[in-house]
Amino acid sequence: MGLASGSGGKKDLNVELNLLPVFDILSVCICFLLMTVVWVEVRSLETKQAIGAQSLDETDPRASLWVSVDEKNNITVTIKKPKTADKSSTLAAKNGQIDWMKAKSYLLATTSQKIENAHVLPTKTTKYDQVIRLMDLLKQNGIKDVGLSPI
Repeated sequence: MGLASGSGGKKDLNVELNLLPVFDILSVCICFLLMTVVWVEVRSLETKQAIGAQSLDETDPRASLWVSVDEKNNITVTIKKPKTADKSSTLAAKNGQIDWMKAKSYLLATTSQKIENAHVLPTKTTKYDQVIRLMDLLKQNGIKDVGLSPI
């Protein structure tokens, strides 16, 4: 009857799998991985939290630079030295934007005082690119430790 057909009721085990879609997905994943690793490595900026549980005198007795940006994009630079009065200067904004040339020249003059720590204090209205550019400017002027204060 049904078994007399000669096949014996067994299935053929020689089946070809279509592996081309698997290779396509794998190649896309590898390309994505390689591109994102390079992008993350290039766009990294080492920071640390500026304000923590310890006071400034306990953590570092050297002078530090505090750079704050207000709502009108004026930059206030304060040099804090232990056991001395703080020295503060304000760099006015130019047409509602940060005057980067004035900031660069002022920070270059300030960092000649052997200051190694800087803290950036943005406000809620400070744009992300301004904060990154300011931190990059501090790093370019030889400040080793740049911290970002939480808003």
